[in-house]
Amino acid sequence: MFRSLFGRKTKSRPSPSRNLSLSDSIKDARTGDVFTIQGLSLEYDDVYFFIEKIDRYENASGVWYEITGADGHNQVWVEWSQGDKLFVTATDNRRPVGLSSIGLTEEELIRLDEENSIDSFIDVEDERYFYRASSEAIYFKDNGGQGDGFYLWDFISEDERRVLSVTKWEGLPFESFFSEVISPDNVTLYKGDRPEIRSQGKR
Repeated sequence: MFRSLFGRKTKSRPSPSRNLSLSDSIKDARTGDVFTIQGLSLEYDDVYFFIEKIDRYENASGVWYEITGADGHNQVWVEWSQGDKLFVTATDNRRPVGLSSIGLTEEELIRLDEENSIDSFIDVEDERYFYRASSEAIYFKDNGGQGDGFYLWDFISEDERRVLSVTKWEGLPFESFFSEVISPDNVTLYKGDRPEIRSQGKR
């Protein structure tokens, strides 16, 4: 299933430069904190990722956050939302894929949006993805500002282990992104050197 999108397996064993205090969960993350992640298809179990930025997204269904973590040449993006339970996805590759690469067209996306049915699905390289939602959304860089609008389609694989998101920003082509569903227990957060919070606001 698009294994090339996730890159090659790597593993490093850096040590944190200071004592870190364990925090509650990824939803408590702030810029300057550190986290480790397990369960991603790439092996990053022993890598400490320093949080460089946290962006916020909103649509009619709620709010979710994207955390950018880095350690040397390694970089991961973790998204989380809080509904009935904490839902977490992660990827180490944010390079977008065009619609033709996943066998979709703009007309098919419009049809899925109009049908708005979780029984609808698409097949991507022998992997079935079920439609979950589509809506207008707003992106808040660094969790602040007035935000920029875009349109979003979300799909989840039949085994519920992968997520496919398709976005359309004004003046830009459609872009597709894959991520992996991660158990919240597989992300460990440590409080680091937190800068003074101005734009992040309350969660």
